[in-house]
Amino acid sequence: MPFWVYTDHAWFEREIETMFRPAWHFAGLASSVGKAGDFFTLRLLGESLLVVRGDDGEVRVFRNSCSHRGSLILDQEAGNCRALRCPYHSWTYSLEGVLKYAPGLDQYGRHELPGLGKNLVRVPSGIREGLIFVHLGDLANSPTLDDYLGNFTSTVAVPHQTAQMIAVNQREYVLDSNWKLYVEVDMETLHTKHIHRSSIGAQPVTSPLSEGNWIGVYHESEHTPALHPSERRTGFPHTRGLTGAASRGTHFSILLPGFFVVTAQDTMWWIHKIPESATRTRVRVGYSFPTSTTERTDFDELSKRYYKRLDQVIEEDDWITEHQQKGLNSSAPGCYLPEEHVVHRLDNWILDQVLGA
Repeated sequence: MPFWVYTDHAWFEREIETMFRPAWHFAGLASSVGKAGDFFTLRLLGESLLVVRGDDGEVRVFRNSCSHRGSLILDQEAGNCRALRCPYHSWTYSLEGVLKYAPGLDQYGRHELPGLGKNLVRVPSGIREGLIFVHLGDLANSPTLDDYLGNFTSTVAVPHQTAQMIAVNQREYVLDSNWKLYVEVDMETLHTKHIHRSSIGAQPVTSPLSEGNWIGVYHESEHTPALHPSERRTGFPHTRGLTGAASRGTHFSILLPGFFVVTAQDTMWWIHKIPESATRTRVRVGYSFPTSTTERTDFDELSKRYYKRLDQVIEEDDWITEHQQKGLNSSAPGCYLPEEHVVHRLDNWILDQVLGA
């Protein structure tokens, strides 16, 4: 594609409206809000969201904004609370988002407050195999969550037992690069022999059949790709209940447009690319393991090997995408090589969305 689709503001705005607003986006793991009052916050497309499990056991997603004057309800990354209290004027909501206490509205009884239309604004969400998804656009003109995911659930999530996963290490940062560069690098193995020479090396892949809004590649190997090649025989055991291709290798999947998730036999990690501008990308990284693995006595010690290797690979991709962005402003369009056929497919999908099929 021409360089300006990675730098132009008008094109970027078109991407937000045609791809990101109509999409379902990964928010986190349901296991991260395992009991009533557990919550976490996140930013997606410039909006602050609050994910919380209610007293009734249901996981809900709200706009993290008080219905009085719009202040953030919670600014912690995660925690547990008995109610949702705004720090500005102490307006307080139940874990289900219902207004329960509102200084300044003393003329109304507690039982009358929920009927004033001042409850928290709920965001459409859904959970599939332990993965929480949210929708920030016009739901009436968008596909359902199941239609959006297509056969990702049956091909990747169910066989890899993603519902067993516990997030154990997460971080967030911003890169000076276009979001597409970071998605493209995930979908080809041509660069692994160069950028990841000491961390991955050659990694042959095939392309599984994908239906819905996802694409991916598959690497068959009895050994985990989440450890350095010299340590791959010393990792954790395979996740319980793996079936089919999941028991024989690793899926590297992009839930379009920007959620990259890797499901291996022993772990799952993600690198979520969220556009901030045409040349800046917010990155959410998370590492997770099955519950049974996190309960092992050697988990803290052995997991460090995983973090070290995964951090190295991600830092290498961080570097090359920012490095690539610096050279794009005056470049001519390049070409796709055979090993980049999935990138070619990805970029054509992007063009179809932005320009209209």
